[in-house]
Amino acid sequence: MDPNEPKDANVYSFMMQIVQEKHGDDASVELLNTEAERLYIEFGDLLVDSFEPLLTVEQKVQFDTLVSQEVDQETILAFLTDSIDNLEQRILDTLMKFRDNYLSETEE
Repeated sequence: MDPNEPKDANVYSFMMQIVQEKHGDDASVELLNTEAERLYIEFGDLLVDSFEPLLTVEQKVQFDTLVSQEVDQETILAFLTDSIDNLEQRILDTLMKFRDNYLSETEE
């Protein structure tokens, strides 16, 4: 996932919230932004890894073509919604598991 790509505001906001939840109100703005950015990219990669096995070989080829053509997020999301049953619920489930895993990680 390209860090310069426009972000989904709802997902990025969610990442900011879980960083603040984990680190508290005293977390610096720099920590919030850096950690939310890292989590946003990590979550995007997780989604691709989670949903790619649900696609047929033909759908994977179509998906790879869309990505290589650098189409907008709405086009990719529309393709995935048409290709994967219950996509929205699957995304929410993945997001909640991601949140729980992040909050349960201990500090290094």
